[in-house]
Amino acid sequence: MLNRIIGKLLPRVDTSSPLLIGATGGSGTRALHGALKEAGFFVGTRLNHAGDAMDFEPFLDASINPVLRETRSLDYAVETLSDGVRSSATDAFRDALRHYTKELSKNQTHWGWKNPRSMYVLPFVSAECPGLRFLHLVRDGRDMALSDNQNQPNKHYDALFGESYSGESPENAIRLWAAANAQVADWGERELGKRYMRIRFEDLCESPKTTLVAVLTEAGFDPILAGRVGTAAEAVIRMPDSVGRWRGLPEEEKRRLTEIAAATLHRFGYEQQ
Repeated sequence: MLNRIIGKLLPRVDTSSPLLIGATGGSGTRALHGALKEAGFFVGTRLNHAGDAMDFEPFLDASINPVLRETRSLDYAVETLSDGVRSSATDAFRDALRHYTKELSKNQTHWGWKNPRSMYVLPFVSAECPGLRFLHLVRDGRDMALSDNQNQPNKHYDALFGESYSGESPENAIRLWAAANAQVADWGERELGKRYMRIRFEDLCESPKTTLVAVLTEAGFDPILAGRVGTAAEAVIRMPDSVGRWRGLPEEEKRRLTEIAAATLHRFGYEQQ
């Protein structure tokens, strides 16, 4: 009781407007996390080797699949979920956010976190953080299908599609890539407007500062701050050799992967051949 009374009397940290970075795993979000930290953002203290905010892992592990089993989509409204799933996920997110922001100073204006799987639960984040800005990093799904990082298909393919995940196949991986990225783009464009930012990994590698300054400024960040993030990114981001690795596949495999994800590849500006 005393703690609750003290908590009400003390000035609260504003947690309404984080910058969240999400993607399908292996898209290159680690470099963005480093650039934000270098530019003065609070990006968490309990992180894994890739800079993912680990305070949110219990929430993501417990909540994503129950939500997907009801929605079969990343584009949903919280209020349409069953009472049990909605209340459980909401409580879990509030608890995770409370833990994450323990070290967030009330004077810290710019903050956020990086955890790729957060893209599956954006409606919950937005409900609790109404000023949310989401930076959606996408990478050519054909490269992603060949990545060693198949964490998301392994964990969430069954729940999203309602069918068993039959091993680590490039076809299954790109199917999840196409559906998840298209659905979160639909939600972000509709619900967040300019606070939804999408960057192609390939563009980021080719021109880190120009790309980041443009999208951050468009989303309402101060141009000077956006410039600091861009400068920090320019110092660390390079085009990896793995970009375009799908082109080395046999023609039939290239054709099959491209056909599975054709609509999403086209939407994000990836050539079809």
